Amino acid sequence: MLRRCLLLTCVFSLAFAKTPRPFPNIAIQTPDRKGIDLKKYRGKIVLVALFATSCDECVGVINLMSKLERDYAARGFQAIAAAVDDNAAYTVTPFIQRYRPPFPVGFLEKEALIKIADIPPGQRPFVPILMFINQTGTIRFQYYGNDPFLKDVEKGTRAIVTGLMNARDTGQEPQRVVAPAPPK
Repeated sequence: MLRRCLLLTCVFSLAFAKTPRPFPNIAIQTPDRKGIDLKKYRGKIVLVALFATSCDECVGVINLMSKLERDYAARGFQAIAAAVDDNAAYTVTPFIQRYRPPFPVGFLEKEALIKIADIPPGQRPFVPILMFINQTGTIRFQYYGNDPFLKDVEKGTRAIVTGLMNARDTGQEPQRVVAPAPPK
């Protein structure tokens, strides 16, 4: 029964957004009102995190992304984050000053969030939302904050990032990482 519930949770979370799909042509706004254009990062493996500035789990993901940026930047990895709070334009600057991420951080208005994360009308997904983008600008994998994938987010994220880098380097298709079922 527990396995069925876990499977349904995974299926439900995957049903939100279809992957693979191209990253929409939307710039992530920065506090200085310049945009982060993801087209600039073509050829790199990009992890985009959509987060809330008041979310403890989101802060953990931002800290993880800082480690990943240090560990994988030389291999063509780029981390990018966007605050999606209702007042993100005002809350993102203090967040950046407090946590000092070594990668671009901006914010998205609600309409841009819906387009980028491919959120169906009437749905309100959990944050953080992680989008793994390959070298051609295609969102290969996307996970919401309530997905079992986030139970061991570092292990899963490192597996996907290295898998996407290896796929880029060898021309093979990357595999989806699914949270393991809990022991009976």
